Amino acid sequence: MSDFNRRLVVEGGESIVDFNSKAFKAVPESGIEDAVATMRAGTMYRYQPKKAEDSHVSLFEKEFAAHLGSNFALGVNSCGAAMFIALNIAGVKPGDKVLSNGFTFTAVPSAIHHARAEPVFVESNMEWGLDAEDLENKVKESGAKVLLLSYMRGHVPNMDAIMAVVKRHDLYLIEDCAHAYMTFWNGVKLGKFGRIACFSTQSSKGLSSGEGGILATDDIEIASKALIYAGAYEKRWNRHFGIDEEMMTNLQNLIPGYSMRMTEICAALLRPQIPRLVEINEIHRQNYFYLEGLLENHLNIEIPKPFPEVEMFCDTMQFHLRGLTRKQADRFIEVMSLEGIDMQIFGVQRNARDFREWQFLKDIEAVELPVTVEAIEFACDLSLQPHLNTSHMDVIAQVICEVLAFVVKD
Repeated sequence: MSDFNRRLVVEGGESIVDFNSKAFKAVPESGIEDAVATMRAGTMYRYQPKKAEDSHVSLFEKEFAAHLGSNFALGVNSCGAAMFIALNIAGVKPGDKVLSNGFTFTAVPSAIHHARAEPVFVESNMEWGLDAEDLENKVKESGAKVLLLSYMRGHVPNMDAIMAVVKRHDLYLIEDCAHAYMTFWNGVKLGKFGRIACFSTQSSKGLSSGEGGILATDDIEIASKALIYAGAYEKRWNRHFGIDEEMMTNLQNLIPGYSMRMTEICAALLRPQIPRLVEINEIHRQNYFYLEGLLENHLNIEIPKPFPEVEMFCDTMQFHLRGLTRKQADRFIEVMSLEGIDMQIFGVQRNARDFREWQFLKDIEAVELPVTVEAIEFACDLSLQPHLNTSHMDVIAQVICEVLAFVVKD
């Protein structure tokens, strides 16, 4: 029995992994100090500051819009809230059909469900991006006019092909960029292709505040409507940058307010994280490509390549397990966890990223997405947070290879 096997089966054995591969990013000290000062002053509500210049949320919105290259950004309490607001602005009514990815996180179909609309799911390719050909087919079959496009785990479809379908059928494109900070297609940031972009600041994302979201747009009418949907009442919209007072006055009380505002504490935590996105992106990419080089020739691992036009954020890695049975694949995940590296397979064990588990949707059992099923059945998901370095990648690769040898032989 090898040393590795003894580590696995002897009670009290030790793993070589002495780090938490999934530990989320710490908030910069300046953000902590500003959040504490906000709490001490009791100014946690975003509209307590009387001027935009005095509000962490308003300043965060201005700074994030500049980062993305958009005219406007709105801080809200989650990416799900941003998507829900976006669907309302797009004119989605109960019973309308909304196109979206068959492979994404449950929050995306939940936002469609929240709007009382019906999702029309589109196939993904084996690299987990939306399939443009199936999108074309689903547009024709459904007559849907809104596309909520999710870049799940930062995977990018052929945006030239997607945008051709969008333009050909005059689709209203909303981008779910929850996993797509600092992600580019042909040098253009994701979030700049649709009429509205939605970002997440949940703890595992590029910007991390526990919970939170951002809605971004270049269109002042969209921005104005979003402010009111999020909860800017009684002229509190005058505490945002870049407003059109006449437009806001005309819209006031014609749009419901859903109380989806971001708090001052959340924005205080987020503001100093925007400048460090460039550094974090460099760390992610260095770790990802180093680890890819260690694993890409393994007999049981397939790491699909993105389109050459794509530059990814690389804060996670996905790969297909090849040549394993279902039992062996499940055992691989179990043993990896015992070894200190938590992973998941998208297509098993009630995973919230498996469309077959979304039982809250009507007739989900009838949805047929064979390529998506194939793409998730043996797809492993590994977090690569920026506290890690290439030495950690050496350990991760060693453990993956040894566990695979163990489960295949077992």
